Amino acid sequence: MPIRRKLEDAVPILLGLLSEEGIKVPNTRDPPVPESNTQDHALLKQIREYFEKRQDLFRDLKRKEDNLLENFTALEEEIANSKYGSDGSRGDPAHPPKEHPLSGKFNRITAHVSVFERLKLEKSEESPENNESEAQEMEISEKWSELKVEHRILKDSALSRFQLSYDNITGIDVTGIDGKKHRIPGCNIKLCLLCFSVFPPKSIIKKRPLIYWWLGEGLITKTEDGERIFGELIKKGLLIAKYKPNKNPIVDSCTMHSWNRLMLISVAKRAEFFDFADDKGLPANHGTRYRRMCLVKQTPPNGEASRQDHNSSGSRLLTLFNVNEQYLNIPRDWFSKENKIVVLQLGRWQDSAKYHIEVENEDFWKALESKKHLKYISLRGISRITEIPSSVRKLINLEILDLRACHNLEKLPSDISSLKKLTHLDISECHLLESMPKGLEKLTSLQVLKGFVVGTSKRGPCKLENLAELTQLRKLSIYIRNKDYMGELRKLSKFSNLRILSVTWGERGAQDPKEQSRKQSATSESSFPFPLKLEKLDLWCIPETDPAWLDPAGFKSLSKLYIRGGKLVSFKESPTGEKWRVQILRLKYLRAFDENKPWRRNFPYLSYLEIENKAEDEHRASSSRSPEQLTDHN
Repeated sequence: MPIRRKLEDAVPILLGLLSEEGIKVPNTRDPPVPESNTQDHALLKQIREYFEKRQDLFRDLKRKEDNLLENFTALEEEIANSKYGSDGSRGDPAHPPKEHPLSGKFNRITAHVSVFERLKLEKSEESPENNESEAQEMEISEKWSELKVEHRILKDSALSRFQLSYDNITGIDVTGIDGKKHRIPGCNIKLCLLCFSVFPPKSIIKKRPLIYWWLGEGLITKTEDGERIFGELIKKGLLIAKYKPNKNPIVDSCTMHSWNRLMLISVAKRAEFFDFADDKGLPANHGTRYRRMCLVKQTPPNGEASRQDHNSSGSRLLTLFNVNEQYLNIPRDWFSKENKIVVLQLGRWQDSAKYHIEVENEDFWKALESKKHLKYISLRGISRITEIPSSVRKLINLEILDLRACHNLEKLPSDISSLKKLTHLDISECHLLESMPKGLEKLTSLQVLKGFVVGTSKRGPCKLENLAELTQLRKLSIYIRNKDYMGELRKLSKFSNLRILSVTWGERGAQDPKEQSRKQSATSESSFPFPLKLEKLDLWCIPETDPAWLDPAGFKSLSKLYIRGGKLVSFKESPTGEKWRVQILRLKYLRAFDENKPWRRNFPYLSYLEIENKAEDEHRASSSRSPEQLTDHN
């Protein structure tokens, strides 16, 4: 049975095989070759030239398909709008639109279909009209809300159809990175979908906090299961993928159609998954009989009302999720002694730092001392947290600790080494941390470690080489502050199972030109091995112009390469003649980088290239987005 491949990916791979280096040109001084060999060479050259001239055609095929599907979704919503707004609730009679929205969306579909019918694809540029229509599709007018049109929809057959789609969600078979197959039950996928009901309208929902939530509640056991569920819900049209800028094929967030969200809320209410306090579909910020509760910016805030009402949840509370509360005041006695909470999402779930969260005091740590069932804690982006107390050692079942962007955090306790079940630790963007505590190498279950600081202290903190003992570690990001970064990078070869690596050089990790020249001359004759299984490499503020260690011969499994900021000028030719196997290449903020050098010939398998020069505010990107959305496992 042939392997299914994506059309837009097949052409770059084919061209890589047909590159000039791969087609041996007969030499006149060589012995005569058979006529069939000469014919083969001419035919291969003809095939290469044919596909080189038509690369844009295959990319256009995918773009046409994407645009057609987007317009189908827009038409579905407009039909629903037309149906339920027929009582005159939509539009302004004094200023009728030039074109009926339903007609406009239908005409766009017929235009796309006619192109396919003619089998003659022309280049299509993104239209501002499409961007405007997408914004209109995602918005429920205030007038409709006042007229309670939503309630009519929820009582109509539309809800029955959505309920049917929800009921028909079945289990999926997954093959893990270890090659073992297992099945995700359909009931778990349904519960994962219900989690989306708590987010406000038009929210851009990051994938990572959702996956951590699912892991905490035991709905999934592996992050790759979460990735698969995320992709399946997008594929079924229950979620809408949000792509990164510049046609980047990576999907790391999503949103929901307004009607899908309303219907999902109705299903969540029926399932008693969350309680919703008002007609706008915002979750309740008080205790209920349900097992999941939210913190929502309402009146009265946290304080007495939250503390008083919360007791109604008693020992049943499973999850506490901060939807949009900015100022957290969690007294020591806030949790009942009996409850067995497993998910505590106090930090921000949005990606942008503009969503500020501040804790009034750190007494909540004392409230958590007895919460031995906790599996996931997020304090991401919360201000005024200066340290993690040693009592964290009592959280013996903790698996995920997200401290990202806690900008006031100055110290981690050595007691953190007692968390034997910890699989994910994120301390990235905690810029006041200068070193790591001893004992991190004792976290034998650790799979993801972000923000490890290669410190300058000589008092014996945890060293990078100590982490090589963590055999399950597959994702690592490090921040280098000392100047001997070459010595630190050499230690990475000991990380045998590492799949994703991010390296950031700080100011103290940079060198003056003379020191850099001396270091480069010392290592220019030879490179050094990186982890053999590395699939993604992300380099920030690279301090060298043409590092010898950036050699494709040492990255045979690498499919994604990101380089952002620094002094890189170009990519060297490999001494072994190796070509990069990278499929996604992103080069950003490299002011000295020379695009005109012939470096692209060393990347024959590229399906996506992005070059962004911040100084000129230019964006150049070419992509071949797949029908099955690519996901970035960060």
